[in-house]
Amino acid sequence: MADAHRIEDPHLYHLFDGEPVLNVYKSDVTNLSAGTPGPDLLKQCIEMFKHATEHRMKKEEEHAYLFQYGITSGLWEFREELAKFLSAKYGDKVHRQNLILTCGATHGLQMILTTIVQPNGVIFVEEASYMIALDALKQFSGMKMVTVPIDSEGVDIAAMENIVREEKSKGSWNVTEEKPFWAVFYTIPIFHNPTGITLPKKRCEALVRAARSLDFLVVCDDVYVLLHYGNAVHPPKRLFAYDATLEGYAGDILGVVEVSTSTWQVL
Repeated sequence: MADAHRIEDPHLYHLFDGEPVLNVYKSDVTNLSAGTPGPDLLKQCIEMFKHATEHRMKKEEEHAYLFQYGITSGLWEFREELAKFLSAKYGDKVHRQNLILTCGATHGLQMILTTIVQPNGVIFVEEASYMIALDALKQFSGMKMVTVPIDSEGVDIAAMENIVREEKSKGSWNVTEEKPFWAVFYTIPIFHNPTGITLPKKRCEALVRAARSLDFLVVCDDVYVLLHYGNAVHPPKRLFAYDATLEGYAGDILGVVEVSTSTWQVL
């Protein structure tokens, strides 16, 4: 009887260990099936982390603040440096006070849904979207998930507005100061996964205006923004930046940036 309830817990060294296709530690294969670095890149982290740890420990010798309970939004110094890093990479000013540290993009998405969106609200998603995010969104069983159409330029804003307007008319929304949004739209506007589409400027502006007029939150998964390549110095403009510069700013756009995916998967 005990064996029937035994939980399988194989001895694995990493997420893809034991996978016949996705294991990037097979030296005889150049593996493009998984979005994960190989050991040749990860080994470079050893000296980097040694140096960073020694540097930080010198600063901690007097007060050891690093090991104390941190502030809710995340370590002040780290957010300051992260703001500088993102500002340089985006070519657009990022402010420390607009950053909140989470344990990754999925954690950030979950925090948004549990803190500022109505528990019986609506989650709008593109008809093709990132599978892991969809799995995370499905865990919010009290919320209704509705798909919106996309075409060769990304989400069809006009069609989406009609869908959002119809869903809004169906419910009775107890919007409060603590939970100001009745609905959220999860989107990947830059280098969309899986289509690779980047939402054009006109559609970005139209989406910002739609969110303002229909009072829904837009959560942009900006994880791929830093991975641009080509002749351009900076990546395409983020949806958050459109919201900040268009007249009538209302704060309806949030960006989720998974720096760990772009720079250091080992954290």
